[in-house]
Amino acid sequence: MPIYHKLGSIPKKRHIAHPKPDGGVYFEQLMGNKGFTGPASLLYHIHQPTRVKSSEKLRDAGYEADPDVRLRLRHFRTENLPKGGSPTLDRIPVVFNNDCAMLFVDADRDDDHFYRNSMEDEYVFVSDGEGVLESQFGDLPFTKHDQLVIHRGILHRFRKTSDRLKLLVIESKGYIRWPTRYRNEFGQLVEGAPFSERDIKLPSELKTYDELGDFELIVKQYNVLS
Repeated sequence: MPIYHKLGSIPKKRHIAHPKPDGGVYFEQLMGNKGFTGPASLLYHIHQPTRVKSSEKLRDAGYEADPDVRLRLRHFRTENLPKGGSPTLDRIPVVFNNDCAMLFVDADRDDDHFYRNSMEDEYVFVSDGEGVLESQFGDLPFTKHDQLVIHRGILHRFRKTSDRLKLLVIESKGYIRWPTRYRNEFGQLVEGAPFSERDIKLPSELKTYDELGDFELIVKQYNVLS
């Protein structure tokens, strides 16, 4: 059972013309990761969201394994990792395998760019700090010990409202979904689940930007940032 959520102005039916008050129509975007059969959302834009002025490679984004393959006990002291930088571009990989990667960042600045991970879903645990996750779906305030799920393909940006922002990030090659054992046949969370729909926070404010210009978007795909 999906949680239906809407913000702003939308038409009565899907895929029909949504007129602007001053003439013209809004541009509809179907956003999902399994075509017309998987979970998806409909977004409405003032301007076409598909315009790309230029694209260039920034750097490789793959991870290198420790050449020492001995099986040893390890204690990851994340507090001693380098501090500062961007919440998206300065993440430090801690462990990884073919399915997922765990990264840590102690960010001290906001991003001027927008970010989109097109190859992985992201689970973000807010170890310390607070701020706002800005995305195409609206603004989502978060605070210490909140857990954020950012599905692949979602354009977003972190805005901190505290001095620092400590994030533990898990990049998942597979889709992050509620486990089937916690859902009934209609998708509703069952009584024995460790969390319920009441624990789910959704974007509460939709900001509309009617702007034209150059906007930097950094995309991760094929283990490359571009």
